[in-house]
Amino acid sequence: MRWMLAGLLWLAGCGSAARAPAGTHLRVVATRACAPSAAGGARVQFRGGFALTWPQWPGFGGWSDVRVSPDGARLLAVSDDGHFLQAALSYRDGQLQGVADLQTGALPHCPDKRTCDVESLAERADGSLWVGVEKELGADHAIWAYARSEPPFQGEPQPIAVPPGLAALPANAGLEAMTALADDSVLAIAEGPQPVPTTLPMWHWQANTWKTLRYPTEPEFRPVALAALPAGHRLGDALVLERKWLQETREAGTRVAALRLPGAAGGVVVHEVLRLEPAGCLIDNFEGLATRVDDDKLWLYLLSDDNQSADQQTLLYAFTLE
Repeated sequence: MRWMLAGLLWLAGCGSAARAPAGTHLRVVATRACAPSAAGGARVQFRGGFALTWPQWPGFGGWSDVRVSPDGARLLAVSDDGHFLQAALSYRDGQLQGVADLQTGALPHCPDKRTCDVESLAERADGSLWVGVEKELGADHAIWAYARSEPPFQGEPQPIAVPPGLAALPANAGLEAMTALADDSVLAIAEGPQPVPTTLPMWHWQANTWKTLRYPTEPEFRPVALAALPAGHRLGDALVLERKWLQETREAGTRVAALRLPGAAGGVVVHEVLRLEPAGCLIDNFEGLATRVDDDKLWLYLLSDDNQSADQQTLLYAFTLE
């Protein structure tokens, strides 16, 4: 999502800087502690945060979604100009201690920025990767499926039938959030139009069919990422990352909400779990959310999209929720 393009967009196309220059490294600087507010009696603990830069790679940044391996050792992020980043995560005494670059590259089938507005990422049980691509000047809304590979995103993607009604949504209003749930079905939410309506289109993919649902929004907040919860988790089926952008002050408010899919009781149920505000945290344009479970603790990872602007930052935060 490109809410703020105040800085220079360095890449003319996705293929123009497929890999970072040889011999360079991700620069990792620890941030101050972040103190989010928790809701509903939840207990949240900050587990480390970093500002990430790559000075020799002008195209670094713009990360729009993220996934973290079940053991917490690997991070995979995608950018809204069609690049990916694999990184190794290290820990000490229960804290995120370090981030080291492993691999970068460009997604195939991604000739230029206008056709590569990658905004969401889902990892299926077979290791395949689905990406949601928003409509821009050169392409329609789309979902691409990449077969499992190492490194990821090798070979041409296979198109997935888009949900009903998605094609009619305007540019920059497509699949902003997507994840594979515990049962390997796929959940997706559209960014939708401005201003934020009271509900947004949401779809649930099961048995090769999309079911249309509605996502209830919080005033001024817009869902930007989804991450699955374990089967039967007390919070529900998934967590939703929502962002409020205050253009006047260039500050962002961020909240994480729990989502439960419709059951016998009726519609989609959403309730707030935690919130990040500028008073308690260094925050930016968070667009990526990942989850994992370790020792009965739910780990949350937030990654920001700096819009490749000198006025913003790429921030990676880790929290546990009990």
